[in-house]
Amino acid sequence: TATEMMGIARAMLYVAELRKTRRFKMETELHGTGWWLSKKPKTTADVVLYVADEIHVVDYKFGRIPVEVAGNAQLMFYALAFMPLAPKAKGVFVHIVQPFADIYDSVYFTAEELEQFRLDTIAADAAIQGGDVTFGPSDACKFCPANPHSRGAKGSPMCPAMIKLLYPHPLDED
Repeated sequence: TATEMMGIARAMLYVAELRKTRRFKMETELHGTGWWLSKKPKTTADVVLYVADEIHVVDYKFGRIPVEVAGNAQLMFYALAFMPLAPKAKGVFVHIVQPFADIYDSVYFTAEELEQFRLDTIAADAAIQGGDVTFGPSDACKFCPANPHSRGAKGSPMCPAMIKLLYPHPLDED
């Protein structure tokens, strides 16, 4: 539709306006890895703009459900994965460009925040590799197909942690 085309055009304009602020190198569909984790998981960023002391990672979202940029673990993963491209940067700017939800937002993750994220994910990775599969529902569950109240694709509500949270055992009547 014309509205969708205008949304895509606005997304392109957002990136173009950002790009013209400096003489950024630009990469699209850039492959990276979680270099700090034991299994080195792969990731792909939609757009990365960088110079030695500044880096921007742009993540396109084409859904209509708004995606938060602040505290977004996926975006922090991107930031940490691609931060080595700008070795003098003190942090990473990450942008959500979501034209069909009218979201054009960004956040700046400092090097200190990213270091804490790195340490947290290393600890979680080590626990998982050690056999700990303890899980607790969180805000990230809103898109999980195992959540019967999911905002994403629906599936069988088979997540025991979510079932326990949503349907606690009835109180003992004695």
